Amino acid sequence: MAETEERDADGLMRQLVASVSAIPDPVERASECVRVGEEVRGLHSQLAAVRRRAIYEATLKPGATGRSVAAELGVSAKTVSQASAEYRRTDLEMLRDLVLAAKAGSAGDADVDHAEAMLASTTAVGVLAHVIAKLSSRWYQAADFDSDDDHWWKIHDGFERARYLSELAGLERSRPTVTDEVEQDDPHTPAVLRWPCRLLNTMPGIRASATIDERRGRPVWTLWWSIKSADSHVDIFSAGPSGDGWLVTEWLVWLVRDYRIAGRAIASTVTAPPPMINEPGNMLTFAIEAPLDGEDAVDPHEFGRSIVTLWGGAGSGRDRTGYFEIDWPPEDEA
Repeated sequence: MAETEERDADGLMRQLVASVSAIPDPVERASECVRVGEEVRGLHSQLAAVRRRAIYEATLKPGATGRSVAAELGVSAKTVSQASAEYRRTDLEMLRDLVLAAKAGSAGDADVDHAEAMLASTTAVGVLAHVIAKLSSRWYQAADFDSDDDHWWKIHDGFERARYLSELAGLERSRPTVTDEVEQDDPHTPAVLRWPCRLLNTMPGIRASATIDERRGRPVWTLWWSIKSADSHVDIFSAGPSGDGWLVTEWLVWLVRDYRIAGRAIASTVTAPPPMINEPGNMLTFAIEAPLDGEDAVDPHEFGRSIVTLWGGAGSGRDRTGYFEIDWPPEDEA
């Protein structure tokens, strides 16, 4: 994870320098260097605030104390104390707002009353967050959704933070962390598609799944994938798509086109859900589909072998068309 964080930061800085370097007019380029330099200096105060909040949150982890956090991060006990006082107060105010919001839609509810009593008796943020996060369903049921309502989003984000704080304190089951490792096989993936799906998940910058549709005139297999975020810490809407994932997607679309030129019944498509059930900017999905039987069928393993051979990760010499070295998973016998 540390290597991923370093790579993300390095990538952002390289992109910034490349963007400024590409300005054709030298006068504009020189002026932009000054402007960007001032903005980068302004980041120091913002990063300092992020650091203080992180120091405070580190004290919420199971078994952590102010002294242990100070020793681990190499800061003074005073620094930890000041950060904790600042952000603990902010979180306690947020948690009170969440209880009030839940109470407005569920007056007399026993869980809401319990949360109110806890607020009056303790300042243990992790414990309070664990109790209060459970009130989110009451609030969602009673709240009027309005995408332009700042208060609605404030409470929504507050419950998200309450869940995070509860997990941080070890009182909630943690969500799986995002890693650069190949995803484990989905147990629902049809056996014949496990290896091809594994191939796509080995390619950088994308996340894949696979299905077979038996409801058509003949069974059709589909490989689905989405492009990962350029920054592993934030969603694709905020950071943009992974550059590697974009290259891989372009290459896969080309490969499908080559199959079609050869007269095979294979197609690539792109889809997204309607806006009312969409998570804006994060829902674009690509797909490759082909029939499993018939004269123009495409065997999924044949398609997988084409990926390995044409990309060049298996030492295909001058036929290499891929952009990076990939350590492909071995073909199974399914």
